[in-house]
Amino acid sequence: MPMTDMDRVRLEIGDNVAPMHFTDAEIWEKINQAGEWHLAAADLCFIWSRWLARQPDFTLGAFSEKGNQEAARILNEKGTELQALYGGTTPGLYAGGVSVADNDTIAADTDRPTKDFTRGQFTNPDA
Repeated sequence: MPMTDMDRVRLEIGDNVAPMHFTDAEIWEKINQAGEWHLAAADLCFIWSRWLARQPDFTLGAFSEKGNQEAARILNEKGTELQALYGGTTPGLYAGGVSVADNDTIAADTDRPTKDFTRGQFTNPDA
């Protein structure tokens, strides 16, 4: 049976043994957002790394649990490696707008009226 993109992501980030850290819906959402499974895997590595970094290492008597910080570091490195191999960063939100170059061109155009307000522009000296 061929692997799906979700299976590839799970295998790449090591989230293929129960209990799973990410749900199927979360992985599919990241794949759709990133556009490629490689970049989705990188994003999920960063998310999982941040989650692990917030988990404290602790000792209770003879029992000790450590390694969260090390696992977080390894996942962060894996995400950075995947981004470098497969095309940089995942695109974020785009709000649109006019570029700085366009604004500079408009400001330099002498045929346009100025759009700036000035102090005292609306005061009536005769009042």
